[in-house]
Amino acid sequence: MAFRTRAKLSGVAFGAAVLAAAGQLGLAYGLGILHLNRVVDVTARDQWTAQLAWVAWITMIAAAVGGMAGRVHLPRRSGAGTRIVAAFLAGLGAAAVIPLTMQPARGASVAGVRPVLVIGICAALSAIVGIGAAYAALSRPVARWNLVTIGVAIWVIAIASVGESFAPGKPAASARLGVFDASFLDSSITDRTALFTMPALALVCGLIIGLVARGRGLSTLSIALSGLAGPALLTLAYLVAGPGDTDYQTVPYWAAMTASGAGVLGSVLAAVLRRAPGTSVPPVRPEPGNPSAPQRPPLPKRDAQPDSAIAQAASTAAQRTPEELRPSDTGVLNMPPFDGFTPSPGRPEPQPISPPLPHPRPTGPPPVAPPPVGRGRNDGEFVDWVSGLGPNN
Repeated sequence: MAFRTRAKLSGVAFGAAVLAAAGQLGLAYGLGILHLNRVVDVTARDQWTAQLAWVAWITMIAAAVGGMAGRVHLPRRSGAGTRIVAAFLAGLGAAAVIPLTMQPARGASVAGVRPVLVIGICAALSAIVGIGAAYAALSRPVARWNLVTIGVAIWVIAIASVGESFAPGKPAASARLGVFDASFLDSSITDRTALFTMPALALVCGLIIGLVARGRGLSTLSIALSGLAGPALLTLAYLVAGPGDTDYQTVPYWAAMTASGAGVLGSVLAAVLRRAPGTSVPPVRPEPGNPSAPQRPPLPKRDAQPDSAIAQAASTAAQRTPEELRPSDTGVLNMPPFDGFTPSPGRPEPQPISPPLPHPRPTGPPPVAPPPVGRGRNDGEFVDWVSGLGPNN
């Protein structure tokens, strides 16, 4: 079962990349954006370089589309190895651009350039870069959102640039990657659009996608990097094509170098913007009798507490008549007020206690103790010592 799932994933990633590459090339040929079999002299060689940027972009986006299509069939607990294999097959499918561009380039003539070899190398390098784009599309939802947004915007700008040439009698117009090259604009305005179109587009898309990622509750790092994937492909596409020799290619080249930073700036702004307070205001109630007074929120209430046994007994006693009440019911004993100075009726007044009389001391000689049994008075000094009576002198 796992083998069938992985085989289906690989087949979908490869097939979707091939279809995306062929479809974009057909659209570019049909709109007149690509003329790979043209004869270009040395003064107009940057027009050929501008088409190389389109070839690189189409190849990278085709690989990313393969990764997005394979994401639907990606197993839930798949590891990095499964994603790498699917991304590699998506890049291999995007490499279909190589023969589809090398064949028409055989009829091209560019001064100082071997068109077939150069366009083949350009497409091959772009397919390798596309593997990374496909892996990002397989792994991160913010990368998929940004790639789709930037990809659609780039094609909308290209169609708007060549749209006037669809009218009868109008010459075919060329469009540079990520530049609004409308023929009805003045050349000075076109030079400004070549410099600001890609950075402005990356900034706006990064901000919007960052806000969407923030609303989804993603991590701060994911929000901050949500504006990187699409502008990074623009930067790499111009790096593969080269800066050219004139402003026709040099100006958008340097604009593409700043597109990645502008996209990250927009997403970082979305990540650091201050959140609105999420606390809700409690409902208020008007004060009775004074509708013009300021309304205040109700005070918090405590939960009802169960009555104690004493409170229950008191409530039961409160329902009885006074005749039925007993002191034990109310816990109150009827006692007369205490007055320590007024005697209560019915009780004798206490009489003061007189102090005891002193005991009269005897006068005269002390009584003589009887002699002990068995001894007489003729026992001498021993008898006198025992009786405590010494000799009376």
